Amino acid sequence: MTDRFDWNDIQYFLETARSGRISRAAKRLGVSHTTVSRHLQQLEQRLHNRLLDPEADGYVPTEAGSALVPLAEKMEACAAEILERLQRPGDLSGRVRIGAPDGFGNAVLSRILPELAIAEPSLEIELVPVPSTHKLWNRDVDIAISLERPQSGRLVMQKLTDYELRLYGAPGLMARMGWPDSRADLPRYPFVGYIDELLYTAELDFNRLVHPEIHPIYKAATVQAQVDAVQGGAGLGVLPCFMTGTTDLVPVMPDEVRFTRAYWILFSEDDREISRIRHVAAFIREATLARQPEFRFTPPAK
Repeated sequence: MTDRFDWNDIQYFLETARSGRISRAAKRLGVSHTTVSRHLQQLEQRLHNRLLDPEADGYVPTEAGSALVPLAEKMEACAAEILERLQRPGDLSGRVRIGAPDGFGNAVLSRILPELAIAEPSLEIELVPVPSTHKLWNRDVDIAISLERPQSGRLVMQKLTDYELRLYGAPGLMARMGWPDSRADLPRYPFVGYIDELLYTAELDFNRLVHPEIHPIYKAATVQAQVDAVQGGAGLGVLPCFMTGTTDLVPVMPDEVRFTRAYWILFSEDDREISRIRHVAAFIREATLARQPEFRFTPPAK
């Protein structure tokens, strides 16, 4: 029939419309820039309409393109439903990119995701540090772990877990400097903390909350680097309890200096019907729930 078109053209169009850039769509789809351009051109020629207009920041849908997007999303959802109904465990395929803060990524996801990779060998799983301004709708990541609950955006979101933090020090440092009697004593101790201009959320600005006169002598962009510095005796540091359980670090004033924060799991509303993304998100939620005790503070045995 002469009115047929390549269904793949729709996929290339939808990815470009979402990401705003042909290069980004090509990267997400695992093809070349030229391939995406060719499919877009084919689709525009077949529909006798220009679908995307170039702008300074990339491409935006034209009036015709905007009309096509919801129809293309229905096609995508139908394809996802077919896979959902007919695929068996172990049959998931495609790529899922997960962005997470380094603490949760290194201490939790890096340990649980290999299990999923074994169960779903055709699924390509990518774990990346979450950008400070990740954009789910631009497909920087498919699933994001966030320290803050977004206040806007078409997102599927669910709290993963609360987690507790305490002030920790190395045994050698505490033996050398002694134990503080109150918060007022803390400014005389060396501290470890985040680099101010790289602090992507105020939720992590703990040292200012502990005491306004604390001035860290060692700063790092990642919490893992801070754990290593505190273990090395560089100073005291506020650290997640789930990252200190296998260390010899000792809690300092745990009843007075204590914080609770939360992790949220997010993915785009547009991806709600994509089975591989739903499956990975559900796996992360279930695996995190199974590790709940690790996220709580446990006083050291006396």
